[in-house]
Amino acid sequence: MSKLKVGVIGTGYIGTVHIEILRRIPGAEVVALADSNEKLARATAEKLGVPKVYKSGEELLGDRDIEVVHDCAPNNVHFDLNRMAVESGRDVLSEKPLSLTARESAELVRLAEKHKTLTGINFCYRYYPVVQEAAARVRRGDLGEVRAFMGHFLQDWLFYDTDYSWRLDPAVGGAANVVADLGSHFADLVQFVTGRKIAEVMSDLHTCIPKRKKPKADVLAFSTQVGGEYQEVDIKVDDYASLFLKLDNGAHGSFTTCQVAAGHKVDLELRVFGTKESYAWSHVHPNDLWIGRRDRGNETFSESSQLQAPGTGKYDTLPTGHPMGYHDAVYNLFRDFYEALAAKRAGRPFEVRFPNFRTGHEAMCVLGAAVESQRTGTWVKVQG
Repeated sequence: MSKLKVGVIGTGYIGTVHIEILRRIPGAEVVALADSNEKLARATAEKLGVPKVYKSGEELLGDRDIEVVHDCAPNNVHFDLNRMAVESGRDVLSEKPLSLTARESAELVRLAEKHKTLTGINFCYRYYPVVQEAAARVRRGDLGEVRAFMGHFLQDWLFYDTDYSWRLDPAVGGAANVVADLGSHFADLVQFVTGRKIAEVMSDLHTCIPKRKKPKADVLAFSTQVGGEYQEVDIKVDDYASLFLKLDNGAHGSFTTCQVAAGHKVDLELRVFGTKESYAWSHVHPNDLWIGRRDRGNETFSESSQLQAPGTGKYDTLPTGHPMGYHDAVYNLFRDFYEALAAKRAGRPFEVRFPNFRTGHEAMCVLGAAVESQRTGTWVKVQG
């Protein structure tokens, strides 16, 4: 069977990750890139051996050879690009967020269902092998009923007032920054592991650095610019956030996220407390799941394809004892997506077990509730 021809829109950090992981997918071939920064796109295409380069996502979508689209562009164009890709008959794997509002993400879900589009969204942290193991243990009843949970996601890439990103511009990044960027990953993680939905939110969104020096030249996300000309700009979105959360079974939890936490690079942690035992997972030690017990010894379970619950061992693609990493988590998600896509194209039955546009819409609804809670100072119900 011929390979699916893939077009990637956006060639910054995460776009490059998509391209590199797609090279590991047997049924996929990246044939085109698009970026408004044509110089960056051409350099990336030359480096990674991609034959076609377009100046915009719209141009790439005009290439009828492209069958699958990966949307890695900035937030403010996600809705239009995802909509156009769906309406033109392409299957789509998007970065989050799907859009800037829950109203727009709901429209994308509707369109995807109408056109029978296979969709995915890159909530990759759930694809570490022991995170899959934790979810499987919850499903089989090991945890018991979820009582409470807590977690954090900390980074320091916006630590200095000279650190700047398009994510800090509401016109491009949306109404919130860190709670949307990092908070959406935590929301997906807690809902995936517990099997419950976030039902209510109380939020405190704060801007630690209200004025920043924005470089006059374009700067890629997570890069560091030394020297150069700056202009001082007011920052209206959060670089710190704390949320109180309620799940749909009444369990309470809390989450703190911050991008000005010196020394923390990608420090994501989730702890879940059940009626039988507790689980803890940290991205700093991503290959281990801690299992806490009251009446017998605690346990640290290390990823193992031989020892994990049925259905989760396939995500540990290396022999036991060889640690998996971030690229492997992204690969696991992409592999699930492309296996389903191959089945769809062949007319075989398949199951969507990966995060899709509906998952992305649910994340947008949680974000919308957090922004509304900050405005009103009250608990806000998450609207479906």
